[in-house]
Amino acid sequence: MTTSARVRLVAPVVVLTVLSLGPLVRLGGLTAGAVVVSCLLCATALARHRAPFPALVVAVVLLAAWWAGHGLDPQRLLPAGVVAWWLLAWVADRRPVREVVAASAVVALVPVTLAVLGLLGRPGGQAVVPLTAATVVAVVVGRNRRTRRSLVQALEDRALRAERERDAGARAAVAEERTRIAREVHDVVAHNVSVMTALADGAGFAIDTAPERARAAMAQVAATGREAITEMHRLLGVLRGDDVDGEAPAPGLAQLDGLLEQVRAAGLAVTLTVGGTPSPLPATAQLAVHRLVQEALTNTLTHADGARSARVALEWSADRLRVEVTDDGRGARPRDPDRPPGHGLVGMRERFGAWGGTVETGPADGGWRVRGVLPLVEVPA
Repeated sequence: MTTSARVRLVAPVVVLTVLSLGPLVRLGGLTAGAVVVSCLLCATALARHRAPFPALVVAVVLLAAWWAGHGLDPQRLLPAGVVAWWLLAWVADRRPVREVVAASAVVALVPVTLAVLGLLGRPGGQAVVPLTAATVVAVVVGRNRRTRRSLVQALEDRALRAERERDAGARAAVAEERTRIAREVHDVVAHNVSVMTALADGAGFAIDTAPERARAAMAQVAATGREAITEMHRLLGVLRGDDVDGEAPAPGLAQLDGLLEQVRAAGLAVTLTVGGTPSPLPATAQLAVHRLVQEALTNTLTHADGARSARVALEWSADRLRVEVTDDGRGARPRDPDRPPGHGLVGMRERFGAWGGTVETGPADGGWRVRGVLPLVEVPA
């Protein structure tokens, strides 16, 4: 127990002891026995924190013994007996209801005894009402303190839970944003590096026989690299929270032609067909379509063995957009064991799944097909 806690425990008891001896001095009843019993009565309050009910019982027994030793004379009730009502308030504050009822019955013995004596013609019956009122007030004050403390504790617990939920929500939002940024970086890096690798391979083969084509391929490598750097700056700017109002918007359907030109420059013949009447799409839905086409063509460049051409088809209908990317590869190249597996398919499915869409992949017509279906109606939250 700290020093301040000891002071808070002892100081009220000392003050009560001094105050209780004052009336004895004025009334001429200050004797050695009265002082000793008064000090013992006040000392029981030292146990009010740990054992208020036993302390109350001890105080009432001391008061009753002193009173009975003086013939139950109401005038010989010690002022220090007020400690019993103080301890009753502590019992009502800290202990369960059954102990509160028992403590109230113990303290009520004093006014009940005075009432009986009054019926027998003894003086002191006029003190029954104030002592009974003091008993009721002690219980009410103690229970009120208990209720208020419970309410404060409940509010603190609620605030703590709200803070924890807020922190958990913030962590979840950060994790979601990191996942989104990681997916974006994967799409940008994987596609552009694949295109640059294909261009560099072609330039290496043509450098002796067709230097002009090799120079053109290397120029395209540089252009692709600059484009990748620009998009990486945009993504990292969003991650840092920089002002990116002047940067290029997120890729959408309007940027598909540029994407296909990059792939064609890498040596893969790509055609685009659009069927139906296009409908307005939110920017994030357009980004999902763009990334699906980008990832599918990147996989064709990287993994499809012998792929020479690919076809991108957008089929619009009244309620959905179907995106299909097929190639004529004969199968997948053996995977480099030093290269970790990618997450492109998972990313495509997550992007389309956020809009209630689906993504399917599998062999088709001797090659490989990626098909995504995106509803055009708003997806319920």
